[in-house]
Amino acid sequence: MLEKEYDYFIRNKETLLKDYAGKFVVIVGEEIVGSYPRQEDALKEASQKYPLGTFLIQKVSDNPDDITQRFFSAGVCFH
Repeated sequence: MLEKEYDYFIRNKETLLKDYAGKFVVIVGEEIVGSYPRQEDALKEASQKYPLGTFLIQKVSDNPDDITQRFFSAGVCFH
């Protein structure tokens, strides 16, 4: 579930850091469809535009803890 979106994030992390460092991005397929300062804002906006389970919300950060704590639109997944 959402492997494509997460793989896109990992492959493009360095580029994303330049534009979105510290923000929460919403990824659908292989596209950034929004960026927000807070996770709650990202979820609120994304869930109004896309069905749950079809988007990934990920904090753009170099901190490994931020990368392994992922929020999927189908629920919360803490690693």
